[in-house]
Amino acid sequence: MIKVLKVRSVMALAVSAAAGVFTVGAANSVTAAECTTESLRDARETFNTGIRENDLEAIALVLDRDVVLVTGTDSDQFIGRDRQIEIWASDADDPARLIYKRETSEVSLSPLYPIAMELGRWTGASPIGDEVGGEYSAKWRCTSDQWLLEAEIFMTTRCTGTLCTD
Repeated sequence: MIKVLKVRSVMALAVSAAAGVFTVGAANSVTAAECTTESLRDARETFNTGIRENDLEAIALVLDRDVVLVTGTDSDQFIGRDRQIEIWASDADDPARLIYKRETSEVSLSPLYPIAMELGRWTGASPIGDEVGGEYSAKWRCTSDQWLLEAEIFMTTRCTGTLCTD
């Protein structure tokens, strides 16, 4: 009987502690009014505009410090905001650089936490009209004042011209 009471007491303590952590976390999180589908779509548009206009500061504002990108064809992984900015900067002056765009088709907000999943289609277009593209998924986290991109995973499903490789 004493052993059962001790187990119940430990379980009650664990549940109370977990509830306390959740309450503390909830107190520090953003309100549901700030974490909207519309504000996430605005963040995506900021990112797309940054890519199109080669605005590295705009791109950086949307990326989480530890953001992960998994490419569509070879599943290369690029981890961290700084690494992604290096990639975008590396072809900034190349007149033949691809202009990438993500087009959101669906956003799902978590009912529990300030996070969301985004699904859509992506395209990379060259100045001569060749394109590569496919589908993507992205995970976002809403911080105190904005959505930050935590991860993007791409799958290549189409290509034209010189962008089609064996």
